[in-house]
Amino acid sequence: MGRVQRSLFSHLNECLDTRLTEQEQRLVTILEVVQVEKYVPKSAATQWLGRKPLDRQGIARAFVAKAVFRISKTSDLRWALLATRNLRRICGFIALGDIPSESTFSRAFTEFAASELGNRAHDALVKDYLGGKLLGHISRDSTAIVGREKPAWKVKEPKKARKKGRPAKGE
Repeated sequence: MGRVQRSLFSHLNECLDTRLTEQEQRLVTILEVVQVEKYVPKSAATQWLGRKPLDRQGIARAFVAKAVFRISKTSDLRWALLATRNLRRICGFIALGDIPSESTFSRAFTEFAASELGNRAHDALVKDYLGGKLLGHISRDSTAIVGREKPAWKVKEPKKARKKGRPAKGE
């Protein structure tokens, strides 16, 4: 069962040029607990044609960072990695040249979705932390829900069809 080291941040701050922000500390904690690297598919071992794909472990850490920092676009994630040295180091990219292109990120994220990386990591976490425990909690909410009701449409009676032109005498 994985545990988070309490003294980890002081050691990280010594290694990095700038101190970690609150959000970066949260990311390090999440990466330490989740350990997404374990669940990254090893596609390079089975591939025998073409260029070998880049190491997916750093990209998997960036995948988690994208969720933690609530970054919507892959291009924004790449810009954040290029701009923030601490984030780049946390994800495992040492130099600026190590950061993959936007298309490489997209292909890797597609592979992660196809291999259900998030589901496998989540299932393993639940199994590790809650495997032998029984959860018996029921939450019920009995508050009234105020709804907006619209008035019913009035049914209009169809109009009688009239003849065109001038009415005849006696009409």
